[in-house]
Order: sequence, then C-alpha cells, then structure tokens
Amino acid sequence: MADLDRFKSINDTYGHAAGDIVLKRFAELLKINTRASNICARLGGEEFVLALTHIDQHGAQTAVERIRLQFEDERFTFAEREVRATASFGIAGFQGNKAPEFQQLVQDADAALYVAKSSGRNRIEFAS
Repeated sequence: MADLDRFKSINDTYGHAAGDIVLKRFAELLKINTRASNICARLGGEEFVLALTHIDQHGAQTAVERIRLQFEDERFTFAEREVRATASFGIAGFQGNKAPEFQQLVQDADAALYVAKSSGRNRIEFAS
C-alpha cells in the first residue's frame, strides 16, 4: 500500500488540477517500476496498491525504496513555486504455497502504512 504524504495540502494550496498532476506522476512511477506480471492500481484518493509476486522481503524493500526515492526526487511547479511530494508505504506478504486472502494482505499492509505515516512519513514499514 502507498499513500501520498500531506496530499490534501497540495490540493488545498494549489488546486485539484495540481493534485491530479502529482497523482498521475506517482502512478507513472509505479507503472514504470512494476513488472508486467505484477499489479499496481489507485484505490482512491491518494492511496495506491502494488502487488508484487515471486519476490522476497529484501526484493520488495528494494523495489519499493526505488519508487519512494524517485518520487521524493520529483519537482513540481505550481503558482511559480517548486513543490515536492513524498509517499509512505506499508508492505505485507507471505511465503509458501498457502496464500492468505488478498483482503487480509491489504489490511495488513494498511496497518503497516499507518505505522509509516505515524512514524514520520516518507518511509516504508513492514507488517508484523
């Protein structure tokens, strides 16, 4: 799960058209960094889900960290001001042949995302 940090302030300060530009760029970065066999989607608002398969915890961290850093490096210009945006991530996963229900993985990732947000934002947390 991914959530753009303090996204409401971008919409409130620069307007929804500016927010749309930020959302679209984040979605592009997800797509660019996602293998064809994986899934990335916007859940609504500024929340996204990324489903990675055949990857271990280290590989997931590497992939998501790449996205986090690329988005952190983006610069947007609205009303002649340079604006930066960041995202927080929560990761849940499993190993073996017995997969939990997808909804459970989403709930676990969402809980980890909450920890990332409450621990300072612009970071990755793993579900316990």
